[in-house]
Amino acid sequence: MSSKPSASSAASNSKEAEKSERREAARTKVLNGAIGAISLDTCIFTDAGYRLEGGIFKPLEQFKGNTFSLIFSEITISEVHQHMSRQAEEDKTAMISKLRSFGKSWLLPQDEQVRTLEPLIGGRTGRTIAAQRIKDFAARCGFILVKAKTTLDIDALLKVYFRTKAPFESAADKKSEFPDAIALLSLQGWARQKNTSVLFVTKDKGCQKFCSESDCLVAIDELDDALALIQERQDYLTQELCKKVEQKFAHDGAEEFMEKLRDAIDSQIWDIDWIPEAESADYYEPDMQSVEVLSADLAWSGVGPKLRAVEFTGNELVVQANIGIEIDATCNFSFSTKDGIDRDMVNLGEATVSKKSRVAVEVLLSFDI
Repeated sequence: MSSKPSASSAASNSKEAEKSERREAARTKVLNGAIGAISLDTCIFTDAGYRLEGGIFKPLEQFKGNTFSLIFSEITISEVHQHMSRQAEEDKTAMISKLRSFGKSWLLPQDEQVRTLEPLIGGRTGRTIAAQRIKDFAARCGFILVKAKTTLDIDALLKVYFRTKAPFESAADKKSEFPDAIALLSLQGWARQKNTSVLFVTKDKGCQKFCSESDCLVAIDELDDALALIQERQDYLTQELCKKVEQKFAHDGAEEFMEKLRDAIDSQIWDIDWIPEAESADYYEPDMQSVEVLSADLAWSGVGPKLRAVEFTGNELVVQANIGIEIDATCNFSFSTKDGIDRDMVNLGEATVSKKSRVAVEVLLSFDI
């Protein structure tokens, strides 16, 4: 006896396969550097309940000051503001209604109800609350607002409209797709102006189809998948940059850089807690007099990565490196012994010792990329 897969199961498998295919296509373009920006469709905000202050939107704060841009069409931001305003007004109405009901059952006077609401609402409206939340979101994430008047290709808009091409999915509801069309064409125009591509997070089939036909918009279904790809790109780029820095040192010698590094370490040498090692039959107290850095070089083992990326933001790469330094250290030793009769410590004299030694220190290096 055999069973056949149901139509719903087959459809689900097909949907997942398409989703995976879009992700792999996006991954290729993210890693090869073709994509330099990310944007979100309004539906992503809707699914997340417009919780701009946390949740899936919290990681977007990484794009502030980043070379990988976070951009939004003004259409998307306007739609988000509209939805948030409406929700805020509905919640306000519901709260007032509940308070009135509470006032009836608990015999709360009208003036008490007003005093309860005043510090919560004041003179604010749903629109002003939504606008402030979006403003704060913009400040945290540093996103770029793409204006239609400077990026929209009107000829392209008319073309997709009259030919009923994506995102206009059917002739019946073409007018409702105008916001999507303007948003997508604006993002496409921005990408062409910047000579890059945009990773567009959307679950809308019409938008996905438009992206599949675009030369600079790449669709992906989930925001967490998009962020994972960008992080993978970041890790890849930092590794490659570290390799290039290592190669430059290996080929050019970087004498001037190492001299500056020696001076920098020498100026901060007392940030290190120096503990001299010595052996003596008598008690001694060490007192470090001086530590001079004679030379510095990258203490590479020749195995594995020599530089470890710590941070890569904007145009600055911060790496950790093991630096071998040769020092000339001088230490004064005071010797003493315990008197066998009265048990007091008796001074035996002093000795000053200088010695050259090689030690390894970990340093953070910053490079302008």
